[in-house]
Parts: sequence; structure tokens; C-alpha cells
Amino acid sequence: MAVRAGIGIPSGAGLPGARLPGHRWLRQAGQVIVWLLLVVAAALAGGLGPHFPGPPPHPVPVPNPPPAPPGS
Repeated sequence: MAVRAGIGIPSGAGLPGARLPGHRWLRQAGQVIVWLLLVVAAALAGGLGPHFPGPPPHPVPVPNPPPAPPGS
């Protein structure tokens, strides 16, 4: 603080952390990216709809009916 006072910079100036005007879009873009990552993570965790871990199972085969008797 003594250095700031010696060169005439007020203590509330906040040099490195000062927000620059016009950078709001960058912060909003960061928030959109975070939300998209959360949605993708939720989808991968199985939060969006029913799904099966692999291909659907094959139907159970039905045996062929016995042959018809001759002459019917």
C-alpha cells in the first residue's frame, strides 16, 4: 500500500482485478459453456430418458409347429 500512496494511486483503484468494460460477453460465454458441460454430464450419467446398455435382445425363437398329418 505504501508503494501505491508513493506514486499517487488511490488504494481503491484495484489495478490487476479491475473489470474492463465490454468484456461482459466473455463472462456470459463462459457461463454458457459451463451450463452446456453440465447438461452433457447429466446426459452421460443417464438423466435424459430411458436407454439400454447395448443392442436390444433378440426375440425368443418359437419352435415350428408339427407337420400336418397326411391327407388333411
